[in-house]
Amino acid sequence: MRLTIALLLAVAVVAGAGEARAAAVGAQLGVDRSGVDGDVPPNSEYLDQFGVVAGIQGEIGFARDLSLSLQPSFVQKKTRVKIAPSNAGDGTTDLDLTFDYVSVPVALKFAMAGGRTYVTGGVSVDFLTTARLSGAGSDRDVTSAYNGTGLGAVLGFGVVFPVGRTRLTTELRLVQGISNMHTGAVGEATGALAPRLHSHGLELVVGSLFPVGGR
Repeated sequence: MRLTIALLLAVAVVAGAGEARAAAVGAQLGVDRSGVDGDVPPNSEYLDQFGVVAGIQGEIGFARDLSLSLQPSFVQKKTRVKIAPSNAGDGTTDLDLTFDYVSVPVALKFAMAGGRTYVTGGVSVDFLTTARLSGAGSDRDVTSAYNGTGLGAVLGFGVVFPVGRTRLTTELRLVQGISNMHTGAVGEATGALAPRLHSHGLELVVGSLFPVGGR
């Protein structure tokens, strides 16, 4: 995390002052392959699952080839928990854990190759709306077992396709949770799987950006 911030600050210095890119707004839609890591219950394993990403995005340039991006989105993160049978002859138990977040990534974007590609990095503030644990004949709301707010690091690479004044973007980003998702002993009693859990994910997001000012 500290290394990412240091690299972005170095990029800002290299970019220097200059004519900034116009501010822009747009929408984005994508998929993620996400999961959790950390403490694992006995005889269990976590498996990543696919979710959705949908929201809006905006950016404002403040130096040559450098802009600040804000991307409030709905993000669904899923993981499957496989629990080995405790008795011979029993089957494996599969549980699905689904988190719905309102996620607000704030990132720096550095344009390369004449604005056709870019790298981006920053932080994401995530607000949990619901968490459900389902499978083995049950479906439970376990939102109270997890922290309502989380923090993550974001690092990505994107490609830009200009269409007139509109820019279509395709971005592959890595999202790593920094804060513990679990609320503690009370959370464990109400459905959290382990005392220390962090989210992780790989997102593929397509979007559009429409200029709203400047050149």
